[in-house]
Amino acid sequence: MNRVRSLATAAIITGTLLGGGISAATSAAAAAQSIDYIAGKDTYAGSCKGWLNRDSSNGYVQALGQSWNNNQCVVYLERMRLGSDGYGWTPVSSSYFLLNSTAATGFHWNGTDAASHVCIDNATTGQKHICGDAAW
Repeated sequence: MNRVRSLATAAIITGTLLGGGISAATSAAAAAQSIDYIAGKDTYAGSCKGWLNRDSSNGYVQALGQSWNNNQCVVYLERMRLGSDGYGWTPVSSSYFLLNSTAATGFHWNGTDAASHVCIDNATTGQKHICGDAAW
């Protein structure tokens, strides 16, 4: 019985110590990351909106979308790249379905000679591939 109590106490102490360490590390990482809205890159299709955020610590970008008034929308991120290894606008994120909700892609590289923009489709209005201005 004492051995079980000792093991339980050790588990609680270890969990507390590890939990505190992980929490402190997570807080430090969150404090170092700064997510900024990129003005002027929004796009609209009916009652759907798309916009971009940038992680200022590494320049990666994220597409976000919102739907209201029962509009069925999809949001996704596209990227293009200039230069000899360049390519045209290409989806780089998964597509996220929206119905009276919001969603965000993950963060994606947007480095040298590359641009990204948010695109939305609105199935309710039939609008497809409506994209915002490029963020370089």
